[in-house]
Amino acid sequence: MFKNIPAADFSAFGAPVQKLIELNTATFTKAFETQKAAIEKQIAQAQADFKAFSSIKDVEAFTSFVTFKSEEAKAKIEALQAEALATSETTKAYFAEVQAILTAAKESVTAAPAPVAKAPAKDAA
Repeated sequence: MFKNIPAADFSAFGAPVQKLIELNTATFTKAFETQKAAIEKQIAQAQADFKAFSSIKDVEAFTSFVTFKSEEAKAKIEALQAEALATSETTKAYFAEVQAILTAAKESVTAAPAPVAKAPAKDAA
């Protein structure tokens, strides 16, 4: 079944896999922590907004609240656009690093001398 597989030294294959595991762990941990912080910030902001909204007693305070939240929304949109650009660059860098690891692994496997094939054992008659 496996007689047609070309001889290659796969002993060096573990190092690139380990690098990919470490890269993925670091990347996804950072992404998770960033999202967690953003969610916690959003929850705190929602609670503060509710408290501020609950304290509104007149039209002027309501108008001021709505104006402030409108300006804040514009600033958040700009921040989200900047974050999207940064995320795009981070993603490009991640995939470039993955590609570099895979290319190095491929080169190390193809550059390594093939082990000498042993002659098949002869059946004792």
